[in-house]
Amino acid sequence: MEKFTTVTGVAAPMLMTNINTDLIAPSLMPGRTPDEAIKMPLREKMFANLRFTPDGTERPDFVLNQPRYKDVRIILAGPNFGCGSSRETAVWSLMEAGIRCVIAPSFGDIFHDNAFQNGLLPLKLDMDTIERIAGALGRSNAAEMTIDLNRNQLLVPGLDPIPFELAEDRRLPLLEGLDQLSFILRSQDAIDAFERGDAASRPWAYPA
Repeated sequence: MEKFTTVTGVAAPMLMTNINTDLIAPSLMPGRTPDEAIKMPLREKMFANLRFTPDGTERPDFVLNQPRYKDVRIILAGPNFGCGSSRETAVWSLMEAGIRCVIAPSFGDIFHDNAFQNGLLPLKLDMDTIERIAGALGRSNAAEMTIDLNRNQLLVPGLDPIPFELAEDRRLPLLEGLDQLSFILRSQDAIDAFERGDAASRPWAYPA
């Protein structure tokens, strides 16, 4: 898994509420047959029902179709991003498209866990702060911001550094490029030592 330390890139405002996993990673693709759609890369189907009309024509007014946001790395979203079904392809499609962080007030629980497992940072900030960031980026020539996970802060042109909170058991695996299981296995020696001590004190709990 790619390490997440400092990420600088274009941030696109998608300040909608309840962007669900079916919108993020649809099974079908407008203008394509089901057989064609299933063979397409996930990044090409990401937000397809928002990006395209039913006949497959690109919608020029959709934010990710605008030249300013073609190389998006960060999404600014509204509440309950990633709600709905548990499909992990929602996270995979964002990652395939080069997106490393979604900033929203809240997330669907399963999407939130899937994101951390795959190296995508689901960062929670209040809506007022997100709108303030979107406004500052709208006034910026490049619409770029920086997420510094070492210092737990966002750097946005025209704004003071914005601190954020993230539990260490979520932050450290991202910094080291480890999923949760790999991060736990770094403590294998301590786990083994605990089991030996526990087996000595409670032998009846350990079958021969």
